Amino acid sequence: MAIAAFMIAGPVAEQVFGVRTALLRSWTMFSAIGLGVIDAAFEIRRPDGALLPLDRFEMLGASRSGGLKRIESRDELASVIKRLCAAAGQGADIRVRARQATRAGWQIVHSDAENACAD
Repeated sequence: MAIAAFMIAGPVAEQVFGVRTALLRSWTMFSAIGLGVIDAAFEIRRPDGALLPLDRFEMLGASRSGGLKRIESRDELASVIKRLCAAAGQGADIRVRARQATRAGWQIVHSDAENACAD
């Protein structure tokens, strides 16, 4: 009973009373899962000016369960963008919105304000 009370006291102390101590620790689940992962969306501009969603797997002929499924760094994102631009051909206008998971929340990595292929 004493061990169960001790285990419950930590989360209760922090969540109910706002008390954080080294002795009574709150439970933390999944504190680092997904940190660094990049969430990216791609669009391509058609000749008439309309932006269409771009499926990176389809354009690169890659499996949806392969290496393109999870982009884990800015270097990997840059590599995917470079491959998409090459596959789309010269003069392609690909827009990329990307954000990276950090402990402080999502951090914008790439804005869709400019053509990613122009870099």
